[in-house]
Amino acid sequence: MKTKSPLQKKRDLILVITLFLLMGGVFLVYRMTAFRGESASASVYYGTEKMVTVDFGLQNVNIVSKQAVENKYYDLYGYNQFPYHDVEKNSIVLLGDYTVRGVRQLVVVSYDFEKKSMQIIDEKSPNNICSKEGESTGFPLICLPNNIYVRFEQERQLEV
Repeated sequence: MKTKSPLQKKRDLILVITLFLLMGGVFLVYRMTAFRGESASASVYYGTEKMVTVDFGLQNVNIVSKQAVENKYYDLYGYNQFPYHDVEKNSIVLLGDYTVRGVRQLVVVSYDFEKKSMQIIDEKSPNNICSKEGESTGFPLICLPNNIYVRFEQERQLEV
């Protein structure tokens, strides 16, 4: 086996550093430019199925699809169907996939029409990572243990 000369090692190191800096630059440019426009609406998904649409311009929440409820346990909390739209708290309650003692846990997503933002405010999952993501006005919110995803739609500008 042939060993590399010091010149080849130096060239390889320069190549790796250059690629690392280039990829870092591309990532920074993407983070600074992506999701910059104001959000017109947000959609809440359970898996691949759209459950709720929040229209920030019209200040409207539309429940698109229902989740199957197989347990009467949720009636104790006053929820007889999911998603549940709590108008007073500006929130949407869904059933997540994460279970505790065989019971699917609730995921609460709040919305703010003024800020055009969404936030997962309450959920049960390992380490409660989903509710620690914070408020978002454009970046997707993802809660993998519960199979919940919030996606924003940007306003489209018409060119004249």
